[in-house]
Amino acid sequence: MESQGGWLSGKWGIMAATLDRRTFLTHSAATVGGVAMASTLVDSMVAEAANQVVGVNLGKPKMGGTLRVGLVSDVPNYHNFNGAQGKMDDSGFCVANALYDALFVAAANGKTWVPMLALSATPNANYSAWTVKLRQGVTFSNGDPFNADIVVANFQAAAADPTVGTAIRPIIAKVSKVDSYTVLFSLVIPFSTFPISALCEQQTCYMAHPSSLVSGYSGNPIGTGPFVVSSWQVGYQSVFKRNKNYWRADAHGRQLPYLDGITFHTIPDDPTRNQALQSGQVDMILTQDGASIAALKSMKGISYRTDVHDPLDPSVNCLIVNTTGTMNQYFAWAGEFAGAGVPGALSYLMQGQAVPQQVQLADWMGTKGAVDPSTLNWNTKLSPVLNDPTIRQACAMAINRTTFQKVIYGGVGAVADGVYRKASPYYRNPHYPAYNPKKAKTLVDAYKAKNKVSSVGFVLDIVSGSSSEQRLFAYVQQQLGAIGISVTPRPSNQSQLIQNVILGEFDCSSWNQFGGVDPSLNYVWFNSQPATLPLAQGGLGLSALPAGTYIAGAVNFAHQADPKVEGAMLRALAAKPYSAVQKAAWALVNSRFAQDLPYFFLTTLVTGWAARTSVQNWAYATAGDGTTRCLNPDGGSTRWDQIWVK
Repeated sequence: MESQGGWLSGKWGIMAATLDRRTFLTHSAATVGGVAMASTLVDSMVAEAANQVVGVNLGKPKMGGTLRVGLVSDVPNYHNFNGAQGKMDDSGFCVANALYDALFVAAANGKTWVPMLALSATPNANYSAWTVKLRQGVTFSNGDPFNADIVVANFQAAAADPTVGTAIRPIIAKVSKVDSYTVLFSLVIPFSTFPISALCEQQTCYMAHPSSLVSGYSGNPIGTGPFVVSSWQVGYQSVFKRNKNYWRADAHGRQLPYLDGITFHTIPDDPTRNQALQSGQVDMILTQDGASIAALKSMKGISYRTDVHDPLDPSVNCLIVNTTGTMNQYFAWAGEFAGAGVPGALSYLMQGQAVPQQVQLADWMGTKGAVDPSTLNWNTKLSPVLNDPTIRQACAMAINRTTFQKVIYGGVGAVADGVYRKASPYYRNPHYPAYNPKKAKTLVDAYKAKNKVSSVGFVLDIVSGSSSEQRLFAYVQQQLGAIGISVTPRPSNQSQLIQNVILGEFDCSSWNQFGGVDPSLNYVWFNSQPATLPLAQGGLGLSALPAGTYIAGAVNFAHQADPKVEGAMLRALAAKPYSAVQKAAWALVNSRFAQDLPYFFLTTLVTGWAARTSVQNWAYATAGDGTTRCLNPDGGSTRWDQIWVK
C-alpha cells in the first residue's frame, strides 16, 4: 500500500508504477533537499562546491505561470482525498502538498521535525503522550479557521476509516483538545519519535476541513495549502489554481505560492513519462524506474537529481509475500470477512463472551488458500506454497539480485539485502540468502517429494500498463522457472493491487516500501499481536490456538508474525532516539527478515526528479517560518509553494 510511503510510513509503496501501493500512507523513500544529485558522488561534491545545487535558485522569483507535472498514478476518488481517508502513494503525497499543509515537516537533515501548522511537540517522561501546540491565524481556503478542533476531527476520521484506522489504532489511543490551540496525543505504546512518524511523515499529518471528512462527501478537497482544486479528471489530470489567501510568505515577505497554478498529469508508463518531459508536454516528472533515471543523463534541456546520496534510508524494491497463505487474519478476527462465512471473534469478546472454538478455528484456518492461476481469483480450496519457509528460501536464493540491479533496474541504486542500506546507522549484515540456484532447486525438489506434488507455482501481482513491471515479471519468471517454480502474472491497476494485498487475497506482489527518515515509520507494517492472550493483555483472545501464536496486524501485509520482531520494535520505540538500544533493536528486525523472508529484496529504490531548465527552485522549500529549510524533495514527493518558472 509505502513510506509519505503511507498512514503510514512517512508518506505507504513498488517499482515506479508498481508501487504506489507500496508507499501507501507514508513517504517510502525520503530525500534531503540541498544535496546536488549528479550521476556520481564526485559530481555532487563539485556542484556543491560551486554553489550550484541542482534544483535550487534563491534569486528573485518570477511570479505567476503554470507548472505541468508528470506523476506515476492518480487517486481512485478525489472527493475523499485527504490524510484521514485517502490511500496515498508518492504521487498522492505530491498532490497533497499542493492542497494541504502538514502539522510538521522534516528538517533538512532528516533527523527531526520543524514547525508548519504545529509549533511544538513535547513528550511526557516515557514518551507515551505528546502535547502539541498549534499555529494561530491560519485559515482554510474557504475562510474557516484552523484550530485544535480541526486536528481532533481529522484524527477521529482517520481512526474510523477502515484502511487508515487499522494503521493508526495500534499507536494512537486518543487525541484530545486541551485548549483552542493545543492538543494531546495519548499513545498506545511509548514512542520516542512519534512526531516525525505520525505528524510529519505520514499522510495523517495533513489537515483537511472537517466538512470534507463526512461520509458521502462529493465536493472538492478543502485544505490550508498553497493551491485549491480547479478540476479533477481521475486517472488523467488534476488542475489546481493559486490559493490567494494562503497564510505563508517567504524569507523576503513575498506571499506564497509563486505559481498561478499546477496541472498534474497521470502517466503510468515510465518511458512515456520521460518522453513527455523531453518533448515539452510536461515541465517536470517523478520517476522511480532505474532505466528511466539512467536515460535522464543523456536528455538535453533538463536538470535532475536523485536521492542516491541523501543521508536517509531509501525505499526498497521487493516482492512482498503472503507468508501465511491466508486472507488477512486480523480482518478475520475482527469479523471483516463475515460475508464470506468467517464470523470473527471480536464481536464475542466485546460482549464478554467466550469465543466458540469453531469460530476461532475459522478465523485461523477458514481463510487459507491461494490465487487460482486459471481464474486469478482467491480460492480457499487451493493449497498455498509460499507459506512454506523452504520455498521462500528457494525463491530468495534463485533470484540473482546483482543481475536484476544491472540489467532490469538500469544499474541504478544498489542491491538490497534488507530494509536499510549499508551506510545506515541501523544496518548490520542480516545474512540474507545468497544467490544459489543449485541449492534452491534442491529445496524445491525436497518440497515436491515431501508433499507428493509434481509442480510448484504461484501468482505474482504486477501493475498493468507499466513496462518496468513487465520487465520485472519476465525476469522473476525466468529465474524461478529455472529451479522448478512456475509464476503466473496477475496485472491490475494500482488501486486493485493495493486492495488485493490489504485483504490478503494474493500470493506475491511487486512492491516497494520501508525507507524514510526514521525506522519507526515502519512499525505498523511489521506489527503483530499474541493471539492467545486476552484483549486486556494486548492479545486477541483466541485461546483455542497453539500457545505463543501471533497474528499479523491489519497492515502487516506480508502476514509475518514474529514475536522477536515485535519485541525488538517495542524496545526501539521506547528508547532514546539514536541510542545504542534503539540501533540494536532495529538491526535485529532486519536480521529476522533475512530468516523469515516475508520480502524477496531486490534493490534500493532510487527516486528521481527531473525538470526542464525553465523550472526553478524545485528542490528547495522551507518550514512554516518561511526561512528554515526542510527536507525537499522528501522521498517521492516535493513541495510546490516556492517553485517558479522563467
